[in-house]
Amino acid sequence: MSHTSVWLAAVVLTLAAASGCRPDVALDQRPAHDRGGEGEGEGEGEQCAVDKAGLGANAVFFGTRSPSHVVLSTAQQRAVIGLQEGGSGGSVCSGTLITDTVVLTATHCTRGTRANRFQVLFGVDDRDPEAVIDVVEKTEHPNHDIAMLRLSRSARSAVDVAPIAAFAGILTEASRGEIFEQAGYGATETGGGNGRFFVAEVFDGIEDDTLRVNGEGRHGVCFGDSGGPSLRQTDAGDVRVMGALSWGDESCVGVDRYTRVDLVQDWIAAFAGPIPLPGSSTEGCGSVDERGGCSPDARVVEYCDNGLLRTVACSGIEVCADSDAGKRCIPVADNPCGAATDFGSCENEVLTWCDDGVARTRDCRACGGDVCGLVDNVAGYACVEDACGGIDFLGVCEGTVARWCSDGALEERDCAQSGSTCGFVDDDSGYFCR
Repeated sequence: MSHTSVWLAAVVLTLAAASGCRPDVALDQRPAHDRGGEGEGEGEGEQCAVDKAGLGANAVFFGTRSPSHVVLSTAQQRAVIGLQEGGSGGSVCSGTLITDTVVLTATHCTRGTRANRFQVLFGVDDRDPEAVIDVVEKTEHPNHDIAMLRLSRSARSAVDVAPIAAFAGILTEASRGEIFEQAGYGATETGGGNGRFFVAEVFDGIEDDTLRVNGEGRHGVCFGDSGGPSLRQTDAGDVRVMGALSWGDESCVGVDRYTRVDLVQDWIAAFAGPIPLPGSSTEGCGSVDERGGCSPDARVVEYCDNGLLRTVACSGIEVCADSDAGKRCIPVADNPCGAATDFGSCENEVLTWCDDGVARTRDCRACGGDVCGLVDNVAGYACVEDACGGIDFLGVCEGTVARWCSDGALEERDCAQSGSTCGFVDDDSGYFCR
């Protein structure tokens, strides 16, 4: 995923992808680790015989083809568009269809170019789009890096697409730590563009007219994703555009900044029409039927109700699971598996999941020396091979080199490069440079 020419150091991504390097980690940047208690293993034998299949591909390092956090139908995913200039082939920026005829993007993507020089590309592959629609009008905000484009015709007349509306509320620091989903057509870890991808990142706070999301050194947006959306699953259950990508970290795995739409709602309404109220929808159901489905983490249900798509966020005491009507939010107490889901979850290397109505646990470390981890956004969590070779978060010292495991990847730092030695720091940081 990527940003546009607002950054000049595009070579950073290529070098990082080639070397597998990650940004330097200072001592105070290593996250504190709460080990908790040791998981009670099931032991060997019969109890270890039951395992959750680790189906699907390995987890993607940078992005995924479909959203991993917010719930979007296939038609809504097509609302993330590529912006082409002059019929050159492929996108130069990204954006979001927020109404049937209006696209939201960034001003630095459109400034200095006539509106009729742009085309909007729909589909996963911007080099081979499902539909291309000309732009006939543009408006650029006078004070913020955000712009809108008017299409020459209805997007739905050309492709099966459902717009994603702009956020109708006010964003505050109280939402810090929530997961937002980013999307765009920019460069990937291979160093080139590969079409549309999604990536979930932590909302890291507000800075002037932007919201920050943090890739935490593992994933993020990059060159070519400028103008693309930051998406949020709201308390009402629907997904809204929170911002348009303005600029970000050159490493493509750091902090990225999106121009906030909640600051320009009147400006959006003046050009695109009134922003729909939270939870309202006029979209068709597409491939979603009356029985519905759950989001991967079972906190949101989506189903068809008399030809209208309904998306409902479950409360803190509910979970999306089977009911007489299909997949719905039901009380955890009424679910045969309680809070456990087919997707599964991990805690202290113990896997918990729902297996055909039966809640099961497996201590991955005790039952084979594996670790509990995310396989992909379809299979969910499972016991997987330990890529860190038995090294945990607290790490070890091998001479002057500190090695530790972070999110399933082995990290290391040669302390000699900073004139220090490797040793035990404390129970939170473990072994590191001192």
